[in-house]
Amino acid sequence: MEGESSVKSSLGREQYRSLTDIAYDVVIAGIINQEFKPGAVISIDNLARQLNMSNTPVREALMRAHGQRLVNQRSNHGFVVTNILTPEELHDLFEVRYALEMLALNTADWSAAADVVAVLDGLYEQMKATANGTVYHTFGDYMVLDRQFHRALIELSGNKFLVAAWEDLHVHLHLSRLYTGIGLFDRSDSTNEHGVIVEAVRNGDKKAVISLLGQHIKRVDKRMHSFLTK
Repeated sequence: MEGESSVKSSLGREQYRSLTDIAYDVVIAGIINQEFKPGAVISIDNLARQLNMSNTPVREALMRAHGQRLVNQRSNHGFVVTNILTPEELHDLFEVRYALEMLALNTADWSAAADVVAVLDGLYEQMKATANGTVYHTFGDYMVLDRQFHRALIELSGNKFLVAAWEDLHVHLHLSRLYTGIGLFDRSDSTNEHGVIVEAVRNGDKKAVISLLGQHIKRVDKRMHSFLTK
């Protein structure tokens, strides 16, 4: 029935996803891959027809993308794809990201840090495999791992409002749009920086973790800015 679709998970068990989720994935992939270019109008009717579903889940998917500042809703024009962030806007985004992640670690419950080491280790190993070519992943796959890595650290704060504020920046979605066509040019550097952070967490060195994470964010900002303005 409309509203649900089943897909096989990697474990072979069926997972049910709503049509809104499916439509959202199509919209996000189209925006990131620039099949829907900045300034393009996304027609609810046309997209619903292509996906063989009603307008409702497509509209809901576009409203979700609107909340992530990937599309704007305009009267009589439907939904319009937003512009990619300028280097200046990206820097401003990273400044806020830096402030939130530093606040999260400075207020973190470090007694729980040991529990997150295994999670960070697993994510780091997957990143390393994609960086050295052992496993092939798209830059989108890598960005998912990167987001999970940073979120695991931020959750040490135990502050759900801080985590929500960080999520609302949608840093990795905006970065994914910028990486389209060029790939993750700084994948190896970023992966190595994650590895050093994991080791500091394993050693329970709060001061080092805070310093290393701050340096990592600043370096990614600098690498992106250098690439985008050269």
